[in-house]
Amino acid sequence: MDNKIVLVTGATGFIGSHFCQKAQDQGLQVIALTRNLDKAHHRLPNVTAIQNIEALSSIDKIDYVVNLAGEPLVSGRWNAARKQEFHDSRIGTTNHLYDYFQKSPKPPRILISGSAVGYYGPHRDKLLDEAAKYHDSYAHQLCSAWEQAASQFNQLGTRVCCLRTGIVLGAEEGALDRMLTPFKLGLGGRLGSGKQWMPWIHIDDVVELIFHCLKRSDIRGSINASSPNPVTNKQFTKTLGSVLSRPAILPMPSAMVRLLFGEMADELLLTGQRVYPRKALESGYKFRYPELRSALEQLLLV
Repeated sequence: MDNKIVLVTGATGFIGSHFCQKAQDQGLQVIALTRNLDKAHHRLPNVTAIQNIEALSSIDKIDYVVNLAGEPLVSGRWNAARKQEFHDSRIGTTNHLYDYFQKSPKPPRILISGSAVGYYGPHRDKLLDEAAKYHDSYAHQLCSAWEQAASQFNQLGTRVCCLRTGIVLGAEEGALDRMLTPFKLGLGGRLGSGKQWMPWIHIDDVVELIFHCLKRSDIRGSINASSPNPVTNKQFTKTLGSVLSRPAILPMPSAMVRLLFGEMADELLLTGQRVYPRKALESGYKFRYPELRSALEQLLLV
C-alpha cells in the first residue's frame, strides 16, 4: 500500500483518527477532508488537511476513499434540526464526493463508506448477517440512504464496501468513555429490561477491518463490523462492572430512558440487533478481540 493516496472524511472523529494514524504507519499518503482545519492539524499533525474537495484537482489520482463523516447520533436529543444534520453529514457528504469524482478521469479504486447496524432496525434474538431483512425505523432509513448514496460509486467502476458498525469501544472516546463515570461510581446498571442486544467491536478491529476491505478485492457491498460475540445489555453491564471491580446493579427503567433521551431511547438504547459478521469471518478476517471481557480489559486495565 506504499505511496497510495487515501482521502478520508470524518478524519478527526473517533474511528477516522485511529484509521489515519494506522494508514500512515502502513505507508499511505492521507488527505483529510474536514470542516475544521485547526482541529485536523492538532489531532493529525502529519496529515494533509483540506477544507474543500476542489483542492484535490492538483492531485493526479486518489486511490482510496474512506468516508466516515457523520454527526454522532448520541450527541443530543433528536429533533428535526438534529435529524437534518444527521442526513446532511452522511448522505450530503457522500453525494458531494460522488458529484466530484464522477467528473474525474480517474475515480477511486475503492470506497469504504460508513453505515451502522441500525440498518437492520429493531430486532429481538434473531441472528443477523449481511443478508438479513430489516425492520423499518428511522435508523434503518438513515443508514439505507447512506448506503444508497455510496452505491452510486459502482457506476464509476469503484468497488464499494459499506461498514455496518456496532458500538465501537475505545479507551478515551466513544460509547465506553461515556459509560465509565457512572460505572466507576458504582451507579451503573442495565437499561430497561437489559435483554436488548448490543453488537460491539473494539476500535482496533474496526480499523483492521477497513484495511481488510481495502486489500480483499472479493469484498463488496455491506459488511458487518461487529464482534462475532454480541452480548445483551445486561451481559455488557455485568462484564463492565466486573472488569472495573464495581457493582452494576442500578437499572434505569425504560420510562426513565425515554424521558431522558426521547426518540433515541427506542431507536438505539432499548432495542438492539444480534449481529453476526459473516462476511468478515468467511473472507478470513480474524478478530483481535472477539470476546467482550478481553476487549474491556485491554482498553481499561493497560
